[in-house]
Amino acid sequence: MTMRILFLITLVFFLHGAGDVSAKVFLTKGKALGLVFPEAEEIEKRHVFLTELQAENVGKMARAEVDSRLYTFYIAKSGGKETGYAVIDTHTLRTLTETVLFVINPDGTLRHAETLAFFEPTDYMPSGKWINLFLEKTRMDRMKVGKGVPNITGATISAVSFSQATRRILAVYRVMFGIPTDS
Repeated sequence: MTMRILFLITLVFFLHGAGDVSAKVFLTKGKALGLVFPEAEEIEKRHVFLTELQAENVGKMARAEVDSRLYTFYIAKSGGKETGYAVIDTHTLRTLTETVLFVINPDGTLRHAETLAFFEPTDYMPSGKWINLFLEKTRMDRMKVGKGVPNITGATISAVSFSQATRRILAVYRVMFGIPTDS
């Protein structure tokens, strides 16, 4: 009987540890910023803090929960002009996290999104092709799974979470940098 219990404990320990094997960090913040802003003469780091009213507006605009009121934007500059904005967002999927770098054009559209780290099993990770469906979108309602973006079979939680994070980040950008909410 004790040998069977010991075997079950070992099996549970092994299987629990096996799930962590698929967790991956793909890019560091510094390397990612260098890749998305290769022409930048300067990258300014700017912390923005949403007021309660701004957080409420972001939540309504994005139709997503605002779980943090502090965001760090990396603003690429060339020739004295702001050429792009990046923000790194870490959000919880099922029980573990995903970290995504969002790059935003000055007009408020999404230029690029890149998964920097994904700690759920990689089978649930959105593909680059699916993520590219969000690029250049301008309206929040076109970034909802099932409305403007297809679901990912077998990875619905990841798809919905990524969609919500994208809408939330673009809404924060619009509120903090003065982009009209109707575009």
